[in-house]
Amino acid sequence: MKRRYETILLFEIEAGDEAREAFLNRSKALIEQYDGKLLEQDEWGVRKLAYEVRRKIRGYYVRLDYYSQKEMVEEFERIIRLEDCVMKYLTILLEDTFDQEQYERNQIQAVPSDEDAEMSEDQAEETEPTDEDMSEVVQKDFDDEVDNSEITADDSVDTEGKEKGE
Repeated sequence: MKRRYETILLFEIEAGDEAREAFLNRSKALIEQYDGKLLEQDEWGVRKLAYEVRRKIRGYYVRLDYYSQKEMVEEFERIIRLEDCVMKYLTILLEDTFDQEQYERNQIQAVPSDEDAEMSEDQAEETEPTDEDMSEVVQKDFDDEVDNSEITADDSVDTEGKEKGE
């Protein structure tokens, strides 16, 4: 049974692009070996870490979205633990049963056609507020704030910054 997974990998920056790309290519081959497919490879790039990992404060993040058999994930995580350039990883089960046809249909529906994109741009231009509209909105917000912030005698502050009644 195929399942959909997401793995986030944190690479050492010093390992270099070649080592990272070689590992990612081996990972893709492993996924395909177990009748799976890499759906998306999202490289987030270099980011500052929330805390030190292996005495490093920065790392290179990559997110892999794929489907495969459960046994592949076990083997993949074993290989990750042996890899020196990977500092940390996290694998999450996204879907317990994965239907590739349904996924492809959803992807096609998610991509708007060129005509839809042009129509939505025209609609956005028509509904874009003018400077006059914006000044009315700002004035209305200002009026609402003034009405809601009535000061009573007990809440007032004298010129020295002390509350009255002290």
